[in-house]
Amino acid sequence: MRFDLCMNTPQPHSSLFAILLAIFTILLTIAPCSLAGSTHSATNSSKKRHVQPGQTLKGKATYYPSKLNGHTTANGDTFHQTDHTAASNKLPLGTDVKVTNLKTGKSTAVTVTDRGPKLGTRKIDLSKKAANEIGLTRKEGTTPVKIQVTGTPDGREVSSE
Repeated sequence: MRFDLCMNTPQPHSSLFAILLAIFTILLTIAPCSLAGSTHSATNSSKKRHVQPGQTLKGKATYYPSKLNGHTTANGDTFHQTDHTAASNKLPLGTDVKVTNLKTGKSTAVTVTDRGPKLGTRKIDLSKKAANEIGLTRKEGTTPVKIQVTGTPDGREVSSE
């Protein structure tokens, strides 16, 4: 004689199915709302921040890691240590800035082409060429800088008056 335990107990499959269906319904309700905001932030999370030509920020600059040479930047370009480029999580992509080392007084012009998710409280990450031009060395690591907006992504520039 064969004894089947499933015949004598309530079917757990129906309650499990109901729970999974409820979770799936909740996810379908929430997902469109959360995905709607993520497409904008994936392209340029700082577009919400409006910058004006002449606007100035002060903070620390760092040296862009050499291991990222050749990688694709947030704006789609390939990063090269020999370019006048920078990463920033404070300024919109395409912003042109003049970065001045407050210790040496030396300055250089760069374009923000990448995000700086690991910058933390630092304001800007400079390519090797730009860092060398203002006297920032790998050994030093960071330096205090003034960052002046000279051009915005929409083409506005500092007037020469």
